[in-house]
Amino acid sequence: MTIKQYVEKQGKLGYNELPFNEVDGLILSLLSYINFTGVMPENKMTKITVSETSTLFFKKNNIKDIKVVAPSFIKKVIELFRIMASSIRYKDMLLYNYVNEVENDTQFGAISILLPDETVFIAFEGTDDSIAGWKEDCQLTYQFPVLAQQKAAIYLKRSTSLFGPKIRVGGHSKGGNLAMASYMLADFLTKRKVLNIYNYDGPGFRKKEFDSKNYQRMEQKLEMYIPEESFVGMLLRHPNHYTVVKSNAKRFYQHDGMSWLTNDSTFQKGKLSDRSKRLEKRVFRWICSYDEEERQKMVTALFAILERAGVKGLSELRITKINKIIALIKENQNMEKETRRFLLNAFKKLLLEKEEQ
Repeated sequence: MTIKQYVEKQGKLGYNELPFNEVDGLILSLLSYINFTGVMPENKMTKITVSETSTLFFKKNNIKDIKVVAPSFIKKVIELFRIMASSIRYKDMLLYNYVNEVENDTQFGAISILLPDETVFIAFEGTDDSIAGWKEDCQLTYQFPVLAQQKAAIYLKRSTSLFGPKIRVGGHSKGGNLAMASYMLADFLTKRKVLNIYNYDGPGFRKKEFDSKNYQRMEQKLEMYIPEESFVGMLLRHPNHYTVVKSNAKRFYQHDGMSWLTNDSTFQKGKLSDRSKRLEKRVFRWICSYDEEERQKMVTALFAILERAGVKGLSELRITKINKIIALIKENQNMEKETRRFLLNAFKKLLLEKEEQ
């Protein structure tokens, strides 16, 4: 089953019939990508059902406009939300404490969801279409915590209280990293409230954070899931215990959580591809060959090129823009030779994938 088919089938079951599971965690994590600005109550602690939120969302947003403007991945998540709103399993879940911030070099989003079992699922948004979000992803290679990780920790702390509910924390892509980081940066009392941490193909950490006691404590509660052709989830240092999930997409597009396949209450298990293993080693060697100051210079140079190419969002990376980026990389004589070669190979592969679509 696809994620959509899972909701259509298992959405008929209440939590007394089918307890919370790993697939539910991904579905709730994906909700954080939807722009609920102007839909959620101004008082962030006011709770509103999924069904009510859906009615307000589609009243505010014309479905025809969504189909034209929204990136493909977001369109699928919005359609999933529409189905959830009429299902027994999801329609009465309560949404609250919605945050959506994109400013300068930072992108941060989160939403809290009160489940029928009286637990709360905190979903951190992954990287959206903005260049600010992707630049912050790259900052993970030389900085901790980045601003989004700090915001995630503050959000988690504010969402807990001494006598409050138990909490699950999760996210897809960068949201998975934020879920881990929010726990690592939390105080002792906040950590006691967290039942599990769910990372759906999110990147890892630098060696310093990976070797820390905070990471080791976090890893005891961590459940990590990656597709067979994982790239994002293999970035930086990550746990060795993870579940590989089958997908109906190809190559990098398996990162799209909507492409993952499920059984009745679990993901369909797959095997990490040789290509993903090779790419992980290549990227890891490349990152480790530079110190943090050099990594920062490379990230700055890359995003200066994207800016010169007129790229404001990932969805704009079409064939003509990619060719322009490749030309700008070739022209940049100040860039270190190995970095230029690495970036050229990366964008040439992206170009080939675009041409195959």
